[in-house]
Amino acid sequence: MKQVGIFGKRKSGKSALMYALTRQKQDAAFSAMEIGGVTKVMLVDTVGVDVEESTAEKSAQTVEVALMLITDDSFELEMAWINKLRKAGIKILAVIAKSDLYEDGGKNLAASVGEVTGIETMCVSAEKKIGIVELDEKITQLLKDGK
Repeated sequence: MKQVGIFGKRKSGKSALMYALTRQKQDAAFSAMEIGGVTKVMLVDTVGVDVEESTAEKSAQTVEVALMLITDDSFELEMAWINKLRKAGIKILAVIAKSDLYEDGGKNLAASVGEVTGIETMCVSAEKKIGIVELDEKITQLLKDGK
C-alpha cells in the first residue's frame, strides 16, 4: 500500500488535515483511504518534526509522497526536512495549513515557500474545507505519475 506522510511542526494541523482528507474523525496515526481511484493509500500522521526522536524520521523512510505543512514565515526547520526528504527521493508538496487565518488565504506565504524551496505549494484549511479537494487531486497526480 502506498503511503503519504503528513509532516510539520506540532500544532500545524497535521491531524486536522488527515481527518479532512479522509472525511472522518478518528484518533489513529495511520488512516487508509481511497484516493482518486488510484489505490488504497495509507495516510501517516507524524508527531511534529520539532519533537526530538520524532516518528517523522521513521515515517520518512516509508512514504512515497510527503506533505510538509507550514503555518508561518519561519520555516527553517521545515526547509531542513524538505532537504532531507528530497535526498531520500520522496515527492514533496508544501502545504500552507490553516490558510483561512491569513487575510490573503496564505498566498504570500505560499509564494515565499515556493521561491525558497522550489517545490509546489498549496494553501488549505482543514477547518473550513478550503483546498482539500484540490489537495486530494494533487496527491493522486503525484502517486500516479510522479510529477
